[in-house]
Amino acid sequence: MARSWEKMVNPWKGTSNSNRSPQLGVEMKALFAFLIGWALAFALPSWAQDLVKEIKVVGNQRVQTETVLMNIRISKGEPYDPEKVSESVKALYRTGYFYDVKVDREETPEGIVLTFILFEKPQVKEVVISGYQRLKREELESALKIKRGDFFDEALWEEGLKALKDLYASKGFWVASVQGDVEELPGNEVVLYVDIQEGPKGAIRGIRFEGNKAFSDRKLKKLMRTKEKDWLSWLTKSGILNKEVLEADLARIRYFYQDHGYAEVKVSEPEITVSKDGRSLFITVKIEEGKRYKIGSVDLTGELDEPKEKLLKAIKAKTSPGRPYRISDVTRDVSSLVDYYASRGYAHVDVTPLSALDREKGEVHLVYKVEKGPKVYIGDITIKGNTKTRDKVIRREIKLAEGDLYNAKEIRQSLRRTKRLGIFKTVEFNTVPTSRQDVLDLEVKVEEMPTGAFQFGGGYSSLHGLVGMVALSERNLLGKGYRAYIKASLGAKMDQFSLGFTDPRFMDTFYSVGFDLFNELYDYAAYDYRIRGGDVAVGKELSDSVRVDFVYRYEKQKVFNVAEDASEYIKSQQGTTTLNKAVLGFSHFTLDEPLFPTKGWDNSFYLTNAGGPLGGDSDFLRAEASISWFKPIWGDLVLNLRGKFGIIEPYGKGNVPLGEKFFVGGMRTLRGFEYGMAGPVDENYEPKGALKMTVVNFEFLYPLSKELGLRLALFYDVGKGFDKWQELFPLRHAVGVGLRWYSPLGPIRIDWGYNLDRKKGEKASVWDFAIGIMY
Repeated sequence: MARSWEKMVNPWKGTSNSNRSPQLGVEMKALFAFLIGWALAFALPSWAQDLVKEIKVVGNQRVQTETVLMNIRISKGEPYDPEKVSESVKALYRTGYFYDVKVDREETPEGIVLTFILFEKPQVKEVVISGYQRLKREELESALKIKRGDFFDEALWEEGLKALKDLYASKGFWVASVQGDVEELPGNEVVLYVDIQEGPKGAIRGIRFEGNKAFSDRKLKKLMRTKEKDWLSWLTKSGILNKEVLEADLARIRYFYQDHGYAEVKVSEPEITVSKDGRSLFITVKIEEGKRYKIGSVDLTGELDEPKEKLLKAIKAKTSPGRPYRISDVTRDVSSLVDYYASRGYAHVDVTPLSALDREKGEVHLVYKVEKGPKVYIGDITIKGNTKTRDKVIRREIKLAEGDLYNAKEIRQSLRRTKRLGIFKTVEFNTVPTSRQDVLDLEVKVEEMPTGAFQFGGGYSSLHGLVGMVALSERNLLGKGYRAYIKASLGAKMDQFSLGFTDPRFMDTFYSVGFDLFNELYDYAAYDYRIRGGDVAVGKELSDSVRVDFVYRYEKQKVFNVAEDASEYIKSQQGTTTLNKAVLGFSHFTLDEPLFPTKGWDNSFYLTNAGGPLGGDSDFLRAEASISWFKPIWGDLVLNLRGKFGIIEPYGKGNVPLGEKFFVGGMRTLRGFEYGMAGPVDENYEPKGALKMTVVNFEFLYPLSKELGLRLALFYDVGKGFDKWQELFPLRHAVGVGLRWYSPLGPIRIDWGYNLDRKKGEKASVWDFAIGIMY
């Protein structure tokens, strides 16, 4: 066909130019042009043959013509296109300025004239709101959404009136009436009137459930954030109905039932009734519990690396035949399976839980379907946000390197290790897709925090009087992660000076090295006490959470200026004692956050030998253990359980210096007691330290403001210092309240403790505080 077409339109192809007739060539070209034009004329729609000669805009009063033309999708000189005209009309509607748009098309010999006929919405001249007293006008205007100068939109007006009523309901005004009226004015303007009758403020007086047999009303109410009004409502804001919160409460109840085996539970929409006077609200929730299910069978299908029995055992599966069906167990097993595969290179693994109900037997048959996808390797590792900290300080905490097999567990551990440095406000580990499905880049984003600190604090006790503390410290010296400090505590009865330096990753290894120097002077009522010396320390990380430290410490302790009326024990301690100590310490740290932990452990154990083969004036063994455990209890409430235990056993020369004993009492041990007053005292009620110590602190922490970093602490402390095991009981007790605030000035801690079994020479209560300034 192509060749015959060539012959038809160019019969002279293949002949020489000298044989062609010029006149015939011209005629053939004209014929060819005519045929092409004739074909196009029939192929194109008729409207495409006309051009737009002119575009007119009429009817706009306040909207500028230029604004209208910007939204018209067709231009002068273009071929007429009805689709572009339609898009223009839609665009003009979307501006919100017009309630109707029409287009007139006029054909002229010169082309088409398009006239856009616009019908503007009225402009709001004024919004009059009356009848409100309990809410601010700014709140009402924000909810109404239409303001003076806007183009009036009836749908938006109705939405605004409803939003006003919802606003009043959220504040407890459930019988509030909101009425709207529109007054039309000449010149296409309107005045909007909003008439509000607030009525009394209502509160939730009753929440009840119907159909619940497995769980009591009281149990279900505890799951809800929506509460009935009580005598503490002025503080807790309970008794106010918020529909969004109530919806979340119902979802929480539904999940609670499903997590206890009621797989088909139905929780209805709440029925809300209001008393005639509008002051009381009553909420009724209907529940259809259904049958309680247990697990019938558990199976794994798909791409399995191990036999299913071995795999379920490896993840310590919570779901097993015969156990109650719990959604939380299914979710936990899915997460464990994902983590199992993701820690073996399968970054894109997908685990889908499938369930089938056997209603007759009351069983749920579970199937976990595994699609592991390809193995993935780590591509580039990039670090962002560190302006001061050197890259290597962060990289040495990352357990993966470029080219390693992807491992979700090691990424989490790397995140925890980087946070534990204590020099970053936020730390994020993100995987970034690449052009290859089997390669993911790792992006580490950090936000540095002030690591230098100028701190000051203070306290008052009958032992030391008013004490002030000033310290200068840096946790990221030179951006290399070095830690250094210099500290001075000055008071009427004490002076302390110390300085130290630590390299936590010596030569980029897992070893740490450091030293400390100190000079301390205490002015007690019966004597003065001075201690001078220093230490050198070497430590090593044994794992991500366990480390060991060895410290050699040299001290000179001096008791002098002993009062004539001092006790015989104090007089026996007079003089200078030289000590050589070797300390072996183990620590275990798994806290989720270094500043505001909510879960995990912070434990330590130190064994000290003084004298013996090391020489010195005193020989003894000292063991001290410290335990701290954080656990979320309910919502944001966190329990911190702490314990301190110690024992000193003399040998050889036998004498234990006064400064080596345990002084129980104060902010770090037993609050509600002054320093050392929860242990042995002499006949003058001066603390003389103890050979043994046991202290347990129960502390509940609750965030008063997460944004401000402000937490409330309620505590109960129990324990004492003692010399002989038969003196352990009775223990000493105290309760109290405190505040923890990571303020812009730095960490602030305030504690007030009340002595529950006050004895002679003791105060009924004690205040302690510490304040820091960060730079």
